[in-house]
Amino acid sequence: MKNKWLRALALQIAEMTAVGLLAALAEGAGALPRALMLWVAAPVAGLATACGAVQRGLNNYLAWIPPAACLYLANWLVWGYAPPAGPALLTALTSLMGAAAGQVLAQRGEGNGRHARQRRR
Repeated sequence: MKNKWLRALALQIAEMTAVGLLAALAEGAGALPRALMLWVAAPVAGLATACGAVQRGLNNYLAWIPPAACLYLANWLVWGYAPPAGPALLTALTSLMGAAAGQVLAQRGEGNGRHARQRRR
């Protein structure tokens, strides 16, 4: 597939928008659920989706951007303002680490990406 990276990007955006919407809606559930969603779930999901997107063919220099952007977008759509800066920056940082890990896994031939299939042949 020629534009495999585009499908990987769309999947990452969909997944992180869902996580961002859940984090935004957690504000109504109380302080602890919101904090867990913002400080734990969003950064872990950013790490996982960036790693997976790179293994599916997305450039690792682009894969770290959508998680934090989707977190901001979802919060803005639900409440009309941005989420706190700390969790958004933590999500960006963990996404950057996930993209780097995805690149390393793809180069080593581990995972489910294009590089892994070429190495197995």
